[in-house]
Amino acid sequence: MKKSLIALAVLATTGAAFAQSSVNLYGRIDTSVGSSKIGAPGLAARSNQMFSGNLTSTRWGVRGSEDLGGGLKAIFGLEQGFDSSNGTQTAGDAFNRMAMVGLSGGFGAVKLGRHDTSFDDIRDLTVSSNIFDSGTFATTEGVVGTSGYLGVGQLADYGDRANNQIRYESPSFGGFSAGFSYGLDEQTAPVKRDVTAVNVRYKAGKLDVGYGYQENANEVAASNLEFNTLGAAYDFGSFRLSGGWNQVKNQASRKSDAYSIGAIVPVGAFDLSMGYSTAKAKQGSATFEKGDAFSAAVAYNLSKRTRVYAGLTTGDIENAAGTKVREREVYALGLAHTF
Repeated sequence: MKKSLIALAVLATTGAAFAQSSVNLYGRIDTSVGSSKIGAPGLAARSNQMFSGNLTSTRWGVRGSEDLGGGLKAIFGLEQGFDSSNGTQTAGDAFNRMAMVGLSGGFGAVKLGRHDTSFDDIRDLTVSSNIFDSGTFATTEGVVGTSGYLGVGQLADYGDRANNQIRYESPSFGGFSAGFSYGLDEQTAPVKRDVTAVNVRYKAGKLDVGYGYQENANEVAASNLEFNTLGAAYDFGSFRLSGGWNQVKNQASRKSDAYSIGAIVPVGAFDLSMGYSTAKAKQGSATFEKGDAFSAAVAYNLSKRTRVYAGLTTGDIENAAGTKVREREVYALGLAHTF
């Protein structure tokens, strides 16, 4: 009897400890079949293929927290991207999307490791209703550039994550919040490759608006890039709208400004989405490139976690003479599941 009571006490104590902690496995798998044509007009070849992550990036992860008492929590997150068409890991690193540990409480949250930059929070806001914030179909990809495709102005895009990062997220004060992140370059002089970002945001009811800034430092002036973005989203009930301005400039007098707008319209089990982006780049005071992109997609929700979809994005970039120099077209039919 005494041994039974001791065992019950141990189990009760263990249960209480587990109740203070949580660990969750989650992920998304998005696979589609379609076609792409990306590159110089007349030279770019069309490729029919199976894609991974066209509507939402394929990934899996583990995240959790431990209650330390007094409102303080230890938090962690590990997230890896992979190619669902062949099972390979993306981007080389084991947890290329996130590898973070931190603390959260009444002061906000402090996170250490690889994570999204503070700028990325607002950049995502600008396209939250632009083809479901797709990394392939969102029209921003056609004007600011993406993997294997130079955007208007031929300047690299910002990079949504940084290694060796210290990130702070403030609590909300009447809807207002702010964030700061700094990624150490861990390089010796004269090399300078740190990533600094800040944001300010206001969320109230159906309105969400924010500003973000990021600098990707580089010892070469033409590669030292600064990014500014202003984004907003509003849920009208019958449809959701998002849009924003994105700017990138280097220290060699080159600058590109892009404007985007997108909408999602729920119709029963269907979600319809469209997006449009336009951009113009200048070297000094002279415009040397401009471009536009348009996208449309429809998703049918088989359940809260599974949907089939079809999407198309098309766009091109012209030089100062009006000659088309780059084009990007992708369409696909796919299936996405969240767990």
